[in-house]
Amino acid sequence: MKRNWICAGILVCGGLALSAAFLAQGGQRGIPAADPQNANKPYDRHDLSGIWTRNGTPGGYGGGGTCRDCGDRGFGNDVPPFTPLGQKMFDANKPSYGRNLGSPDAAAHPEEHIGRRRAVPPSNGTDPYQYCNPMGPSRALIYPDPLEFIVLPDRIYQHFEWGYGLRTIWIDGRKPLMDPDLPRWWGYSAARWDGDTFVVTTTGVDERTWVDHFGYPHSVDMVLEERYRRTAYDVLELNMTITDPKVYTAPWKSQTKKFRRIEKGTIKTVDGWAGLLEDICAPADEVDQFNKRVRDPAGGVIR
Repeated sequence: MKRNWICAGILVCGGLALSAAFLAQGGQRGIPAADPQNANKPYDRHDLSGIWTRNGTPGGYGGGGTCRDCGDRGFGNDVPPFTPLGQKMFDANKPSYGRNLGSPDAAAHPEEHIGRRRAVPPSNGTDPYQYCNPMGPSRALIYPDPLEFIVLPDRIYQHFEWGYGLRTIWIDGRKPLMDPDLPRWWGYSAARWDGDTFVVTTTGVDERTWVDHFGYPHSVDMVLEERYRRTAYDVLELNMTITDPKVYTAPWKSQTKKFRRIEKGTIKTVDGWAGLLEDICAPADEVDQFNKRVRDPAGGVIR
């Protein structure tokens, strides 16, 4: 049940504060914000392979504070106006992450979009991930746990520790699949190099996924563009743009997300076994146990 109590800190943070000591250590992984030893190491700007994490990086999840002081943990605060359909979808989503709905804390931060100030107790929320549904690409990329880029000749796999999800990005020259007949949880992703920037275009993402944990919606017609730049030996920057005229009246650009490279062999998990943890969202744990022990009590439900 260890994973579930880590999950509690993330999913119940609309009403409970994370331990500042836990966050100061970078969550599960304590990674320095910058390593001077890597400053002069040579690197290939076109090599994205390896394990990367947002923990302990500027723009990541480390550095103290509480879950409500969420910084850039969402997609971005500069949310374009919704269309009428987008507003309806947004109102239907009830997240458990952010500042509590109607609280003095929420009222004190009018500079934040309302999506970050409407958290409800998890048992009253509608987060699809609390039932172990896949997160979709944009939300998975925002979550702080490490991910590994596995580079093959015709594709790149992104292996996410959280949920143990595997996403395929095709690099075999195919064009993005526009208007696919069958939506997928992870969508359809094709990529190309634009100079030193790796550009990924994803379409056909199942609209049951959220853009991020604040419950921002998207339609099946969303086009998600990711632009990765390796700016140092151990730094990878990501900027994303969502274009979805059915939901948003203008393209939505994310805040810059920064990842820190974890050296091979330095990420220790169980008994010195190096690599990503198997951090699966299993219904047997999540729905049957975590809901009863954490979500329901947080919402005032007594079993």
